[in-house]
Amino acid sequence: MIQRSVLLFVIAFYTSITMLSAQIRIKAVGDVLLGSYTPQTFIPPQNGQIFVDSIGAYLQGADITFGNFEAAFVREGMKPQKCAEASRRKGVCFEFGVPLALAPVLKKLHFSVMSVDNNHADDYGAEGAELTKQTIREQGIQPAPKKGFAELTVKNKRVAVIAFGFSETSYNVSDIANAQAVIRDVKKRFDRVLVSFHGGAEGKNALHVLDKTEIFYGENRGNLVKFARAAVDAGADMVIGHGPHVLRAVELYKDRFIAYSLGNFLTYGNINVKGVSGVTCVLEVSIDEASGRFLQGKIVPVVQLPPGIPVFDKEKQATILIRELSLTDFPASPLRIDDDGTIRKQ
Repeated sequence: MIQRSVLLFVIAFYTSITMLSAQIRIKAVGDVLLGSYTPQTFIPPQNGQIFVDSIGAYLQGADITFGNFEAAFVREGMKPQKCAEASRRKGVCFEFGVPLALAPVLKKLHFSVMSVDNNHADDYGAEGAELTKQTIREQGIQPAPKKGFAELTVKNKRVAVIAFGFSETSYNVSDIANAQAVIRDVKKRFDRVLVSFHGGAEGKNALHVLDKTEIFYGENRGNLVKFARAAVDAGADMVIGHGPHVLRAVELYKDRFIAYSLGNFLTYGNINVKGVSGVTCVLEVSIDEASGRFLQGKIVPVVQLPPGIPVFDKEKQATILIRELSLTDFPASPLRIDDDGTIRKQ
């Protein structure tokens, strides 16, 4: 009887180990702005080591660590090129240029892939956009560029991270047919496909996901419910959203996890981090290595201290906010979020 119990224990132990190894563990965050020369100069002390000390430990241990680089890397003396001078003076157009000296912080924060498809990627023109991709690669991180994707190998599986945005030079979130064609084509060559999108309205009034086209400053920012679900239908194993500068709901669609916005994660200066704009998280999601289906998740709550230093949030504001938004916006979703941030399928 004792031998049988021992045998059952050994079988259960090795089964659990096998199940653990069959997961791909992803950590994802929202917008990252390490500091900037423009529009106002905000440069963190010690070349950004303050960020590593404040939040770096929470980004360790994943197979893939994702963020959205909401800026361009620039050399000193480069000039911004996106905004008209009148728009700059009125404060309705912003350009972010990050000093090259801050680039090593991304590696120290354990990022493995970063989207560079957003409305600040071209703030310093084509030269800045190319320099940004080059600089990110030099740190051993894969950029997911406009009309392109990042390639990674995880546990002998080929993984692609495809970037989508709302610009004319992006795989556009509003062109559903083309988005699905792109995803299906990439899926033929990769085992697992993650989709990143930059879209939606911005600010504290944009917390809720709308199943309709979102317009912001006259721009079509996409119907993100339609886009995200279409991405899953085409073969995406997870969808990661950013752009609204606030957290949004999460849902489970056909056993695939969708995060509609991960907010401002590390935005040092020049971006509002007051109130809900400074409430953020590290999202942990494990997907099945063989099928891509959602297995489990966790919200690690984070809050930004002015002018933009992310720290663990003991008040768990992100957990509370994402749970409330998810229950309101996607009441039929089988996801449940526990008080400790655990995300599970019910």
